[in-house]
Amino acid sequence: MESYGKRWMHFLRVEKQDGTGPFQERKAYETLRDQLKFRPTSEQPHHPLSEAEDNPWNQFFEDEQLVREINTDLDRLYPQGQETFFHDRKHYMDMLRNVLFVWCKQHPSLAYRQGMHDLVAVLLYALISPVAGGEHVGSDDTADDFLEHDTFILFQRLMVFMEPLYAIQTIAPTTDDDENEDVRSGTSSPRRRTTSSGSATDGRLFRPTNAPDTDMVVAPAASKLQLLCHVVQYELLAKHDPQLACHLQNVHVLPETYCLRWIRLLLGREFAIDQALKVWDAMFAHVAERRHDTDEEATLGLLPYLCVAILVHFSAALRSQDNTGCLQLLMRPSSSALHAQTIIDSAVLMQNPMKENTHEDMDVVCFHEGSLGIVLTNAQSPYDYRLAVKEFSGQALESGKVQLGDLVESINGVKMYKISTDEIKKHIALLPRPLYVSFLHVVDSLPPESVSDALLTADEGYPPFFDGEQCYAHVETSMHQPIFHAPSGTCASHFAQGRLFLTNYRCLFQSLGGALWEIPILSIASIVGDTSPLDANPLVAIKPMDEPNHSVVLHCKDTQRVKFAFRDAQEFTRMYKCLSVLAFPATLTDAFCFHYRPHVLPSDLVAPFDIRLDYQRVGLLHGGRFRCIDQAYLLCDTYPRYLMVPADMSDVKLQVAAAFRSSQRLPVVSWQHAINHAVIARSSQPLVGLKSARCAEDEQLVQALCGLGGGGGGNTYPMAFRYIIMDARGQLAAAGNKAMGKGTESTTNYRGAKIVFMNMENIHTIRNAFASLGAAFDPLDTDQNTSFFQKVESSGWLKHVRLALKASWELADYVHSGISVLTHCSDGWDRTAQMVSLAELMLDPYYRTFEGFQVLIEKEWCSFGHQFGLRCGHARSDVTNDQRSPIFLLWLDCVWQLMRQFETEWEFGPSLLLFLADHVHSCKYGNFMFDCEKTRLDCFAKYNATNLWCDVEAKRETFANPRFSPERTFLTPSTAWKNIVCVVVVSVSSDCDCRLWRNYFARFDPTFVPPVECLQFYS
Repeated sequence: MESYGKRWMHFLRVEKQDGTGPFQERKAYETLRDQLKFRPTSEQPHHPLSEAEDNPWNQFFEDEQLVREINTDLDRLYPQGQETFFHDRKHYMDMLRNVLFVWCKQHPSLAYRQGMHDLVAVLLYALISPVAGGEHVGSDDTADDFLEHDTFILFQRLMVFMEPLYAIQTIAPTTDDDENEDVRSGTSSPRRRTTSSGSATDGRLFRPTNAPDTDMVVAPAASKLQLLCHVVQYELLAKHDPQLACHLQNVHVLPETYCLRWIRLLLGREFAIDQALKVWDAMFAHVAERRHDTDEEATLGLLPYLCVAILVHFSAALRSQDNTGCLQLLMRPSSSALHAQTIIDSAVLMQNPMKENTHEDMDVVCFHEGSLGIVLTNAQSPYDYRLAVKEFSGQALESGKVQLGDLVESINGVKMYKISTDEIKKHIALLPRPLYVSFLHVVDSLPPESVSDALLTADEGYPPFFDGEQCYAHVETSMHQPIFHAPSGTCASHFAQGRLFLTNYRCLFQSLGGALWEIPILSIASIVGDTSPLDANPLVAIKPMDEPNHSVVLHCKDTQRVKFAFRDAQEFTRMYKCLSVLAFPATLTDAFCFHYRPHVLPSDLVAPFDIRLDYQRVGLLHGGRFRCIDQAYLLCDTYPRYLMVPADMSDVKLQVAAAFRSSQRLPVVSWQHAINHAVIARSSQPLVGLKSARCAEDEQLVQALCGLGGGGGGNTYPMAFRYIIMDARGQLAAAGNKAMGKGTESTTNYRGAKIVFMNMENIHTIRNAFASLGAAFDPLDTDQNTSFFQKVESSGWLKHVRLALKASWELADYVHSGISVLTHCSDGWDRTAQMVSLAELMLDPYYRTFEGFQVLIEKEWCSFGHQFGLRCGHARSDVTNDQRSPIFLLWLDCVWQLMRQFETEWEFGPSLLLFLADHVHSCKYGNFMFDCEKTRLDCFAKYNATNLWCDVEAKRETFANPRFSPERTFLTPSTAWKNIVCVVVVSVSSDCDCRLWRNYFARFDPTFVPPVECLQFYS
């Protein structure tokens, strides 16, 4: 009975003579083994401890380390399905040991590598395993006479393919010339040169770096094995299952973490050993087939496709996992009972999708760029869970192979079973061309015309949910929807009936008429339960539910206040508790951004933000004035990892200067003018205190950052000073901080500085102004004593917009005139972020593009530590917390004011500002989570979060400004910004007036005249 081993000897061209087997190779092995393997005997004339050069014991001791390594791995040999097979048969273990020893002695440059024992074990097992199943047999006419010999011969043939994959990649040591070349080419080596004592040659505590992080980009493959791993995930998987390829990249799963073992062991541990024989048989048969068809040197060409087939097999499970879950599944796929023939068939078809053309009922069509011209629908029984061709045109029609009712069998060799029409659209959109689609010709697959083309998995009556969104509760209820009665100027009380859904992302209300209202669950600021009777307006046509005396009022962070009425106390209690649990989770890792898994097109992928690229763009990395340090969050844990500091200031002095600033937020450079080289620097307030303490290192740092810039910019200011220290606070507020050990700088200590105070209010005043303004647009508000205009004016919101714009304009004007500015508020993460980012928008047209606006927000807000979690109250039920404040929303309002004055200078429109305003609270994306870059990245290393900018890129046309025609480099707002009139509605006033951002504040108010479109971006 033929064994697998005999088949493989034929596939791998092991020559036979006279039908007796590979006689010469067997004899050569036996001779070699006897020469290399020293066997001590009593007749041995040499003493083991003799130092004579011809003493054979010398070789025995030299081989001891090799034998020890081999024995260590053989002791751990427990092949799946036959765990004790080899350990129960000592003579088989001896054979494995001999084969490995002889081969390693033959190849000293490679010697023994971990995993080789698994390969030899499969080969030996194959020589005694019949192809047709049954009891184990011998390898030749005699049972075990040449079993060891044939195992060695097969292993020798196999290692022709595998030796490059076991080779160790050596890296030449770096010389001084190499490092000089790095400097000349504009790159920086990640290594630090050290002296003989081991300390850095420059004595610095923080590593200088200009290059992007290696862990933020896909590193190039360094060896053939690593290259093959990259081919599997980045090329083949992207071609056959692009959604899974994108997901693995999004959750930072590197192919080396799982594919190294798969390839080196030829999937020997991913299957039970009897199943592994079938996989190896298919690989070697493919080698023989390739050698027969072509004259080129054969390789294990099926191996990478087998790896991809395993990935595709687990695709659904992998796409629902985070980094840890994916790795657990990929490192132990054998625990899921893989069937070899299924994987083999899939791999063969993916390698050559045209194979299905040989099936008499199938045709494969190759599609090129453009539409496929196919309309699909769900097939009817008996073809359940399949998609049928409903209409076809274009390329499908031109092929002459597609027919009505055909079932889509496979795409690029991947079977299309149990897939919806929407899913297959996404799948096709991600695939490169050419595209191979196999059609199975059947009859009676099309359903009657009355059958809907809805998704197979959609439940009737449910609203559409996002990928990763789960519904936890739903109940019939009624929602208060005020209706404005224009003739009387009154607002009627209206309760519309429908169903309320609570998910891990949204609170949705679907009325009986089909209208949908929604709010992200984490955009709810507070939940108030009420058991008082509800008033119903008798003039309303839609009646409320019977005696609704239980209600829940949601106060939302986007100014909405919504009321729901419930039929009885039990439903009220259940939904109130569910709302409370979802809106205020115990941990932020329950936020939807860690569960949302959108299908992102490759063209919409956005590279991870690297602040050094913007430093380089504005010229901070050139000229020798500044250096970029990798402070690893040790100098200041609320700052970015990479900081721009003076080139000639030591790290020790930087540490001393940081200790003199609130929260260690020392002065650093953020932006540089391209022509006059004036800079914008930012920091927190100094720790001056009542005794007016000073710090020489801090004074030297500020002088080095700001005191040397300027010149060539057309300075319009009197030069009684060399640079500006701009304090966002009022002078009294800054002086009041001295009582708490803080304060502001003094011109006596900071020579050449002029200190200006911008009188911007603190977070508490901004919070109160926002609450007052939001109440003015609340349809449920019953206050009739104060007019709408009085409420808007008394809120003071537009006053704060004016102050922020005025301060930012002065900052931009100073820098544009060649004067460097250091700006700060109290801690440098609220008003400072507003001023710096607005000034940079005025100064730099790059920030007024899609890509630049992303960089600006990521740099000045996210990386420099604006406390989004604290200011937005993410997942916090303490609505009265005095640290909440809409600082980022106020900045967006200021951007809208600039956008309104200079409409053609922006690549994007106001809708992008609304999108950001909605999602700063929604937690649908990870960009605005937590309070600083370090905390955010530490969390994202464990839990993958969705990137907001990928969705912005996908909706680029939605946010684009059709009037974009840039002409200005520097936006110079009219001096009327300093005396802005607060205009609420459209009037005849000048375009430079500060106006209410009606599209944000009035969008939920039906009483506002003229009406404002209720535009929101939660879906």
